[in-house]
Amino acid sequence: MKKVLLPILSLLLILTFSNINAQPHFAVGARAGLNIANLSFDPDLPSGVTKTSRTGFLFGGLAEIGFTPMIAIQFEPMFVTGAGSELSATGGKSTLKLSYFEFPILFKFKVPVSGPVMPYVFAGPNIGFVTSSKEVDEITGVPNGTSETDLKDFVTSTNFALDFGAGAGFAVAPLTVIVLDVRYSLGLTNALNDKGKQSVGFNSVKSTGFQIVAGVMFGL
Repeated sequence: MKKVLLPILSLLLILTFSNINAQPHFAVGARAGLNIANLSFDPDLPSGVTKTSRTGFLFGGLAEIGFTPMIAIQFEPMFVTGAGSELSATGGKSTLKLSYFEFPILFKFKVPVSGPVMPYVFAGPNIGFVTSSKEVDEITGVPNGTSETDLKDFVTSTNFALDFGAGAGFAVAPLTVIVLDVRYSLGLTNALNDKGKQSVGFNSVKSTGFQIVAGVMFGL
């Protein structure tokens, strides 16, 4: 994956800065959508434990700086809920719940086509700051068998990821565009700190997410 993504990012950087003297254009807007998240564990989960994804929401703003009609950089500060996984085994389940304030910086390439629809692809780094982290344990068949643990002492406070995806913008009025996109967020950093690794017995836990997003942009 790195062999594919790194040349793409390098090409976008070259195209962006080779046109830095072009008249830039600016747009701002808002966006919201679904976040379908999961966690990867190293080593793998023990036999008999099943893992399922969690679904949450994301919402935030966006700001785009366009250097040419095709090349832009987009900033997307947003709150993301629903990160984590649900782990089930005989006798109960544990749900790991994480929420972040994230700040993706995306290099965006717009495919030139005629008409009101503008397809685009994008990729870039994403830094996330943990706003909430907890584990909810439920014991099957036991009254009041639910407990909640704050994980802030066991997880790292920041998370770095690589986001990439594709979408389209739909011009609905002068300087107004509706945007729809799908993306994958690949966690690059270990969510566990040293205390967390000693406590849970895993060397690494990383977060991933598939996101479906809609928004609106206004040209300035």
